[in-house]
Amino acid sequence: MPRFVVQRAANCINCGKCERACVYGAHKREPTDPREMAEPNSNLCKNCFRCVVDCPQRALSIKVNEEYRALGKDLWTPQRITTIWNEAESGAIPVLGAGYRGDFAGPGFDAMWTDMSEIVRPTRDGIHGRESISTNVDIGRKPPLLSFDGKGKLLTTMGVMIDLPVPFLLDVSRLNVTSNILRGMAAAVRDLGTLLVLRADSINYLDGTIPAGMMVPVITNVRDMDRISGEVRLVEVEHSSAWRADVQGLRDRRPGSLVGVRVRSSTELEFELDDLAREVDVLHVLFDENGRDGDGTYVRDSLRAAHRHLVSSGLRDQITILSSGGLAAAEMVPKSIICGADAVTLETALLVALGCRACSTCNEDCPSDLEGSPGDYVQHRVTNLCSSWRDQILEMLGAMGIRDVRRLRGETGRAIFQEDAHRDAFQGIEGGERIE
Repeated sequence: MPRFVVQRAANCINCGKCERACVYGAHKREPTDPREMAEPNSNLCKNCFRCVVDCPQRALSIKVNEEYRALGKDLWTPQRITTIWNEAESGAIPVLGAGYRGDFAGPGFDAMWTDMSEIVRPTRDGIHGRESISTNVDIGRKPPLLSFDGKGKLLTTMGVMIDLPVPFLLDVSRLNVTSNILRGMAAAVRDLGTLLVLRADSINYLDGTIPAGMMVPVITNVRDMDRISGEVRLVEVEHSSAWRADVQGLRDRRPGSLVGVRVRSSTELEFELDDLAREVDVLHVLFDENGRDGDGTYVRDSLRAAHRHLVSSGLRDQITILSSGGLAAAEMVPKSIICGADAVTLETALLVALGCRACSTCNEDCPSDLEGSPGDYVQHRVTNLCSSWRDQILEMLGAMGIRDVRRLRGETGRAIFQEDAHRDAFQGIEGGERIE
């Protein structure tokens, strides 16, 4: 979808000056009749206005595409949506910022910048240069300490640990997807080597696309585990007043699997954080698609508060925290980790990669027609998106001088927060008397 629409009026004399003026190829002659100019290709227009200025007849005009302006809502801006479309199309890192005249700060993650003081290093070596950068993360419960006997033999019992090559999982548990899309997502998970979070009753639609060990079923009843393959390494249960009984029931049925609890972030979560950290392996914190919790707090601030609380309680290293919701750009993944998450799950971005417009209303007249998406199309688009996001994460880690994404967790010193910068810049400054 073009951001700008180029229109050619009837008074065009087909002189071809616009074709010579446009370095982006938006203007071409008709292939069947080179005496006439073809309709402008608005998808290639960069809004430089060179063609408008050079046209002797003033036959060309450029305006913002109203259909583009109507894309998305709130966090999901038109630029973010079209960027994801391009990432899913090519798998390449987007290049943005030329001629940018917008705000440099906003709500949530947009009021947070990462420290790029080491940017000379990745520029010299490249993201795949001689200095290796790891994006691997661990999912599981870590022991508080290791004990050895007199001969150096390890006495501490090590639990199940899942090693992922990327710091994100694919999560369709809160999405309304068809069986074809589900299988395409599963195939992308197989290509990426990560995990697929899905409702337990959706497993049958996969038809063996991926091994059970790459699935994370979300169950509503502990007895549902009796119908799930024993190869499943991580299972999640919804948070409720009976979460302790559910966790214990899962451990009794599957002593070799990790147990996670899905909880919607709110101010009340802090009162249960210590108990959850002591009893579960994975805490999956859920936010809405705009990155807010039930109280309107953004992911950035809610994660920082939870992380700091667990650090002060001495429990942070014993639990894995996953964050879901509010991830509309690759840069938001390392920002989430800086704020305290171990890894994140991608949700709405997966649908946008398939052509979803993230409209304010979602109904049967969807212009994207996602229901007709074939499985191989879904697989390739999602794989491209995740590959592009991984490369961008590598760029950010290299620019920060960090060689392992796990070292980034909770490292708020590697970020600048707008409110802190504003306070440091203006505190102590007193207003002077106005002189007329």
